[in-house]
Amino acid sequence: MAKRITFLRLSEDDKELLQRLAKYYNIAEADVIRIALKEFARNHKFLADNE
Repeated sequence: MAKRITFLRLSEDDKELLQRLAKYYNIAEADVIRIALKEFARNHKFLADNE
């Protein structure tokens, strides 16, 4: 899989939440976003075909 760069425009509150989650779980901010996207997709049946 090719590496892709994605830019997100976040509010200051969202940035702070992202940083706090990353620090709390001791993971990269990119990993927080990746986990959140996967969880959102699972909860909304986007990944139903892949599971």
